[in-house]
Amino acid sequence: MSTRDESQPALTSLSGDLEGLLVTAADLTGAGLNDFNELASPSSDEDPPPMTGPTPELTALLNRAFNDRAAREVRTSFMNADSSVVVDEGVSERATGAAVAWMADMRQVYTRCAAWTMNIGDQEITVQVVDPADDPSEPLKVEQRFGDEALMRTMLAGPAGEQAQITTLLVRHGDRALELTFRSLAGEPDGPRAARVATAMSQFLELAPAKFLSLPPR
Repeated sequence: MSTRDESQPALTSLSGDLEGLLVTAADLTGAGLNDFNELASPSSDEDPPPMTGPTPELTALLNRAFNDRAAREVRTSFMNADSSVVVDEGVSERATGAAVAWMADMRQVYTRCAAWTMNIGDQEITVQVVDPADDPSEPLKVEQRFGDEALMRTMLAGPAGEQAQITTLLVRHGDRALELTFRSLAGEPDGPRAARVATAMSQFLELAPAKFLSLPPR
């Protein structure tokens, strides 16, 4: 009878499989994303900062959800030529049932927390969740397109006039999950920056989930 740990080799053997689900520089040209280049290292490798919600219970929920750790994860990032848009992508695999629990936590965050604060050094930064009905990216429609379940929301972080816009799509497929995040400065809704962000988002929202789910792009 074998004494080998049957679980660890299975996790290790899938590392290359997860890498193959990430968008690569070679995928960008065919998708019309020639303005983007892959960064040498992912831009989102740092741990999330401490967060404070409107109640102790919601503070615990925020920090549990955003600090969730997968059994295995691979990440990449892309930036456009004028550095106005950064796209972070992560593909992860969790223990059986853990991806469902994590998605449930993230859904609770966006349902119950309209705003919270992040503490970065001596700075306290306010994060506000954009109501899906007011979000031009139409997240509720996007969520219907992908995987076993999907969740997409936009957040604004920082003081008025200097706010960062952060839009994240989460897609779960079994015990695996895709995180696709767009980061830029918030601009006028009808301004050129907003148009560039919207175009980039629409292209990546076609490319990355399709590759993650092994589907042809729409």
